[in-house]
Parts: sequence; C-alpha cells; structure tokens
Amino acid sequence: MDSKKLEEITARLREMRLPVMANQIVTMYEASELNDVIKVLDIITQEELMSRKNNTADRYRKSAHLSQGYAELSGIDYSPERKINERVIEQLSTGTYIDKARNVVIVGACGTGKSYIANALASAACRKLHRTMYCRMFELISDIKHMEMPRLKRRYVSPDVLVIDDFANTRMSEDDALQIFKVMEYRYGFKTTIIASQLEPAEWHNNFGASQLADSILDRIVSNAYKIILSGDSLRPKKLED
Repeated sequence: MDSKKLEEITARLREMRLPVMANQIVTMYEASELNDVIKVLDIITQEELMSRKNNTADRYRKSAHLSQGYAELSGIDYSPERKINERVIEQLSTGTYIDKARNVVIVGACGTGKSYIANALASAACRKLHRTMYCRMFELISDIKHMEMPRLKRRYVSPDVLVIDDFANTRMSEDDALQIFKVMEYRYGFKTTIIASQLEPAEWHNNFGASQLADSILDRIVSNAYKIILSGDSLRPKKLED
C-alpha cells in the first residue's frame, strides 16, 4: 500500500475540513485494514475536492459581477497588429502575480479588447479561488462617495482581485481623487488591482489633478504593475461582420 498516496488522501480530507475521517483512515492503514480500499478513497476524495473547488469558483465568478463572463485567456486574439506580448499573458495565467499582490495595467483605444482581457484575468483568478470584484470607474466613484469605511473595505479593499474598467478616462474632482487614493492605499502591497483604461498613466495624472495626490495614486498602481498595451483597430466592427 502506497503511504504517499495515503498522505495525499488525508491532505484532501483535511482541506475539506474532515479531520476525523482523515485520522480514522490513518489508524486503519496502520492496522492494515484498508487493503484495496485506498484506491477507492483516492478517486472519491479527488472528485469531492474538485467538485468543491469548482462550486467555489462558480460562486466567486457570480459574485464578481463580470461584464463579460464568457471571457477566457484562451480566447485572446493575438493578431500581429494588436502587438500583445504573449509571454506576459502566459505569466499572468499562472496567477502568481496575485500571490505577490502585483497589479496589471491594460491600455488601449476604445474597442481594442481591454475589457475582454481584464475580464479573462478576473475569470482565471476566480478559478484559482481568489475573491474577485469587477466595476467601472464611474460606478466605483459613485459608490464610495457616501460609503462608510468598514463597508468600503469589505466591498473594494477585501477582494483578492479588483478590476476597475474605464479607469481615469475623464478629469475628476479632488474629492473623487481622494476616494480613489483611499482604495489604492489600502490595497497596495496586499491585494491585486487590474486597471483597464484608454489613457496612458501620464494622462491619468492630469485627470487626477496633476498634484501630489495624483503622484501617490499612480505610484500605488504602476510601481509594481505588469503592463499590456493594445494596438490596432477596434475589434467591434470585425465581430459585427462575422
């Protein structure tokens, strides 16, 4: 009987919060009472754990409120004119950037697929069991204006991954910039933020008021971020023709 296989089974049981069952199996193994039952247990525990993880991932995807729930990293269009660095996407697909609390900045003109990639990254994060939240910039600003700090932290600070679409596309008031700073300050170094914007960070600076506060916001987003620049024409007319 394979003791390594037994360790894998008991580890799964403990991950599923079934410690008594795990301990009983170890006891039976040591008493040579399991025989070929170990093979059955291996299959059952694998299936049960996978089912639980899939259910959790589905729940996270629903609660993330993605704007393009169908988006997948495997569906990204790598046409030469888009100039997407495939190696960056491959690296992001591993999810290690989330474990390291690094950000992602996606920049491109209207219709070039920024939101699709942002949603695809968010969907992949949910499958890796990271709590994820998607919002558009105007929704975020409108929401947090009158939000008490405890609720703000629960909704926009606590998710492992926060996606902000249409980021800093227009000029904001000083108060709006301050609210964005609060979110970025609490998340910086602890959580991952994915930004999708039509504008380069230098232009965000102007829209945040070109002040020290703007410097602080950009530093907390860009300093540790992967950057994806999208080129080419809008994909929307192409999809309509198809």
